[in-house]
Amino acid sequence: MILELIKGVALLLALSLLQGFIARFPRRDEALARLVSGGLFGAICVVGMMLPIEVGSGVIFDPRSVVLSMAGLFGGPVVGIISATIAVGYRAWLGGGGLFVGLAVIVACTVLGLAYRCAYQRGWLKINLLNLLLFGLVVHLVEVALFTQLPHAIVETVMSAVAVPLVLTFTPATALLGLLLKDIENRMQIASALRASETSLSLHLENTPLAAISWDENFRCTRWNKAATKIFGYTSEEALGKHPRELLIPL
Repeated sequence: MILELIKGVALLLALSLLQGFIARFPRRDEALARLVSGGLFGAICVVGMMLPIEVGSGVIFDPRSVVLSMAGLFGGPVVGIISATIAVGYRAWLGGGGLFVGLAVIVACTVLGLAYRCAYQRGWLKINLLNLLLFGLVVHLVEVALFTQLPHAIVETVMSAVAVPLVLTFTPATALLGLLLKDIENRMQIASALRASETSLSLHLENTPLAAISWDENFRCTRWNKAATKIFGYTSEEALGKHPRELLIPL
């Protein structure tokens, strides 16, 4: 049982790596990134449901609770809805006695993730280790509560053999995945801020009345603004890549 749950955690780590790649999409491709991200979260759910813990005919357990709650939290409504739709479609195709409870788990986890996102954006909650652990506990206690809607004979098996290992394994897994995704989000925000700062600096230097010239380690020109053109007579196309001696500029 624990080994099967650990396999689910390994899927979550793979998800964080792939999400880190998607997060590098250029800002102009943000809509595409959301579509791809939603597809990725949904695909991980499907893979998890292909390798489930099965305790009865059509009654399966897998890491979709972690994946979908994180899709809602970090991806927002678009990513959450796309991933949940994919998960719902595959779970419906699987069928079985646990179908309706399985669908309810998908919806509940996605909604909980979106609720956490809303609270975070409004400043009511932070995304940190303690809050993620509490969030993971809430998600999986809700999942366990939904298990009680299964047939009575299966409920006894679930509560005695699955519920505790699932909560103890997937609660910290939720926190771990959340921290990884938060780190990716922070890195992307820092990179975006640096790009904006560089763009602002470039505009300022281009339009300053003073000559702004810079050189690389080989003394090749890497920056040449309008003022430098007025002073030295070379256009930026003529100056870039040239040595000061070629431009008759003393160092």
